[in-house]
Amino acid sequence: MDNSDEFLNQYRILEEELCKKYNFDEKTFGSSVVRFINDKESKPFRDKLNLCREIRNLLSHHSEVEGEPIVEPSTAMINFLKEVTDYIQRPPLALDFATLYDDIMKTNPSQKAQVVMRKMERLGFSHIPVISEGNFIGVFSISTVFTYIINNNMTSLNDDMTIGDFAELLPVEKHSSEKFSFVSKNATLFEVKQAFENKTQRNKRLAVIFITDNGSIGGRILGMLTPWDILRNA
Repeated sequence: MDNSDEFLNQYRILEEELCKKYNFDEKTFGSSVVRFINDKESKPFRDKLNLCREIRNLLSHHSEVEGEPIVEPSTAMINFLKEVTDYIQRPPLALDFATLYDDIMKTNPSQKAQVVMRKMERLGFSHIPVISEGNFIGVFSISTVFTYIINNNMTSLNDDMTIGDFAELLPVEKHSSEKFSFVSKNATLFEVKQAFENKTQRNKRLAVIFITDNGSIGGRILGMLTPWDILRNA
């Protein structure tokens, strides 16, 4: 098999994988490759994939002029198609880029708030899950403290305050300026990138995505992602 045949074969394999991704069938009009090119997910591959599409069209319809091949795909282009196909078949998972549960700083209602806050600053955590008897009950963050101080007309925290004193503000729906999302262990890196980029709720930013075994708030936490994790691995 020469490079032209191998290129066309690999392009066909990619088309088939993209048809599965977008649930294309015999009645679907249009190209699955074009669909992917127009998808935000294709951004890292888009320019080269457009070139591959042009090469494929040349090879399929006008492969020769006076007996000479118009174009001969390089091995690099064939390998690129294999790379895209591999990405479609095995997209990178969000969990592979997350801070895993054992490495997440966690707290519980009985811990002293100021001790927790100092540790958060030292370790670089802005949001930490609050766990009680093995169950997730909410998130403690700097905004939790700020909201508590404002609501109670305070100027500072008492030294003996515990995380439990913030109980009313810990549930994820009680955070006034932040929101939190829960996804399954099968969520892809692209999906969580999109979630952080989407602005769906006015005045609230997505602060943390928690990855759980079943994708629900009641699931077992496997890891967490912040916008910084996404930027760091962009």
